Amino acid sequence: MERQGPLLDGDKLHFVASSTAIDKSVSVLIYFSEHTHEYPMTAKKRASAKAKPRRRVAPTRPVGRRAQNKQAIRQRIVTAALKLFQTKGFDATTTRAIARKAGIAEGTVFNYFRTKEDIALYFFEQEVDQAIAAVRENPRLRKAPLEEKLFTLVHSQLEFLAPYERFIGAAFIQALKPASPLGAFSHRAQELRHRYVGFVQELLEESLPNHRHTPVSWLAPQTFWIYYLGTLLYWLHDTSPGKQNTLAFLDRSLSLGVSMLKPGKK
Repeated sequence: MERQGPLLDGDKLHFVASSTAIDKSVSVLIYFSEHTHEYPMTAKKRASAKAKPRRRVAPTRPVGRRAQNKQAIRQRIVTAALKLFQTKGFDATTTRAIARKAGIAEGTVFNYFRTKEDIALYFFEQEVDQAIAAVRENPRLRKAPLEEKLFTLVHSQLEFLAPYERFIGAAFIQALKPASPLGAFSHRAQELRHRYVGFVQELLEESLPNHRHTPVSWLAPQTFWIYYLGTLLYWLHDTSPGKQNTLAFLDRSLSLGVSMLKPGKK
């Protein structure tokens, strides 16, 4: 992961003002995340389709051109917004500027996203989607240790965010505002967190199916979300070449944390 330039002045003022208080909490978050237990879940089952006798199965209809065009416009809006968030700063970017950058009318932007915060949330949903896919669609990880699956999950997220590091720093500060659509109390942000936590729960159950459940084990997936946020903050401050310090931290902390979930560990 290549080191990005410093935060823009507008975003940097917010980031510096908040970083001292945030940094003090990182060690607590990560320590807590390393001493949790398994969170139970019900194993996912694949539904098998029944072949109907004497009837051919109709081929899957391709996505219509209209749907493809809509998706292309949506992605063009997101790409234009991210470039502006990165260069001008999140606060300074307007929907009018996004529309101009995307080469569409401002009204068209509102047909897809109500606010620029909605665009940012859509980007973070893409981040989680691709990270989950990176784990699920990798045959090598099916029988891999839990710590390797979790490493791949977080590493995929950081790789996805890397080109927009300046914006991520500003978005992190936005998320600390209670009324922000990017904050923990917004409906879409909660849905995103629940989907992420549910997938971590799934990985725990797959990798440690016979582990004895304890009251603390119910906190494990929720705590992993906090662990990820702490890792993200660490990554934002990491000045080592290629973010190697972050990767080393992930490797050590996940190995230690997973070892405490296994039988015989306290």
